[in-house]
Amino acid sequence: MSKKSNESGQESKQENTQLSEMEQLRQLVFGDAKHALETQITQVHTDLSQAIEALREFQLKQYEELNESMTAKFAEMETKLDSIDAHHEDNHSAQVKSAESLQSQIEMTESAGKDDADALNDRISKEIAQINVVFEAKYAEAMKKLEQVTHELTDSKTDRKTLARLLATMATNLETD
Repeated sequence: MSKKSNESGQESKQENTQLSEMEQLRQLVFGDAKHALETQITQVHTDLSQAIEALREFQLKQYEELNESMTAKFAEMETKLDSIDAHHEDNHSAQVKSAESLQSQIEMTESAGKDDADALNDRISKEIAQINVVFEAKYAEAMKKLEQVTHELTDSKTDRKTLARLLATMATNLETD
């Protein structure tokens, strides 16, 4: 077995030597191109990293500006909504006060109208009563005169012409009263 391990060790040295020689040949043939390519890759990597970083910073800046703008707009909208709410609340309060005032005025007018109607009714009743008293008095007076005239006619036994004249005079007197 030792012979086999010796052989495998030599083969491995030989392979390493061949790999080294291949590596050296590669270095001579492709060394400058490899180095240029690696430099280009590094430069592209650096450029991409910088571009990505710049894009990230730009996006962060835009996000912050957008966030600030939205916050400002939300605050402005909230202020406007508060103002509108306050305005509506003021309008509602004014309408409630107006309705209460109108209700109070209606009740006062209703009460005053009822009092006026009662007073007018009382006045009309009093005037009717006064007219009734005057009418009754005049009626009683007219009846008294009629009775007196009737009495005079029966006492004096006048003729019909005189009676007609007396009745006409009495009718004229009644009309003027």
